[in-house]
Amino acid sequence: MVGMALDACKQNQLTSVESIEISVGETTGLVPHFLEDYYPECVKGTLLEGSKLYINFLPVTARCMDCGEEYKPGPENEYSCPMCRSIKSSFLHGREFTLDKIIGE
Repeated sequence: MVGMALDACKQNQLTSVESIEISVGETTGLVPHFLEDYYPECVKGTLLEGSKLYINFLPVTARCMDCGEEYKPGPENEYSCPMCRSIKSSFLHGREFTLDKIIGE
């Protein structure tokens, strides 16, 4: 993440960074709390030092491959479609890890 942000700063000729914003999907295995805690240490000595990290947490959303229903799979629906009970689905959201925005000069 830090490397991506630094590359984007270089490409856009930024000399200071106020904040960066990322999106983290629920199934990435990345824990937003840890990202926030370790961010200051990871950016120490770089252009990003002193910047604020904003994290958008994206829950899993799936689409049923049988009926087309969009839903949030979980234990409450046994990870199946709440409309037709099919277990065939594709993820729409929840796997993302993206650098969304850098605010700087």
